[in-house]
Amino acid sequence: MNKTLKKMYTACVLLILLTLILVLAALPFLPDRIPAHYDAAGVVNRWGSKFEMLIFPGLVLPYGALFLGTCRMCREFSSGELGERIIVIGGIVQFAVFDLMTAYFLYTSFRQVEILAFMPLDLNQLLCGVSGLGLIALGNWIPKLKEPGPVGLRTRWSMKSTAVWRKCQRFGGWSFAAAGAGSILAALLVEGVWCWVWMVLALTAASIAGAIYSWYAAKTTTEG
Repeated sequence: MNKTLKKMYTACVLLILLTLILVLAALPFLPDRIPAHYDAAGVVNRWGSKFEMLIFPGLVLPYGALFLGTCRMCREFSSGELGERIIVIGGIVQFAVFDLMTAYFLYTSFRQVEILAFMPLDLNQLLCGVSGLGLIALGNWIPKLKEPGPVGLRTRWSMKSTAVWRKCQRFGGWSFAAAGAGSILAALLVEGVWCWVWMVLALTAASIAGAIYSWYAAKTTTEG
């Protein structure tokens, strides 16, 4: 494992642990009764104990351990360390999103915010923007996958040959980056759950385009 990958693993582990650190550091300062659940309109519909905040690290820590174990399994494939690196980048984005959510709800708990619309920062916009940056980063790495493996634009057509695979990864990189740019644009232009609606539409469009292109590449590419 090279130094860059080690640093990426370190960043991923720190982000996983940060969820627990944030909650444990904030617990002594939280009121005993906090907003425990919000409805679709962002209005509190249940109050609960401050110790319910431990649910966040309770979910993230075991998931993080499972995720890191899965990353190492990529070494068994031909894509090797590069595929492993791409998955770790995805993990860094995921756990950064979890940490932002944790910090956001710690703040709403501390302030006992009853209506999220009154918050100066829209969490949906923030998370959608961060996710978009992650998609752009993944789009930059995917074209570097030169051999078929578990990571990348995988369809039954893209796996036809190495030549087809490489063409599909170049296209997949551009489509992922475009979906990421669309997600960032959505975060800047729309609020609330509509950010995620536009992000899902962008990802769906990228996936459909990738599937169509892989079919076309498999049909038209000949081995030299």
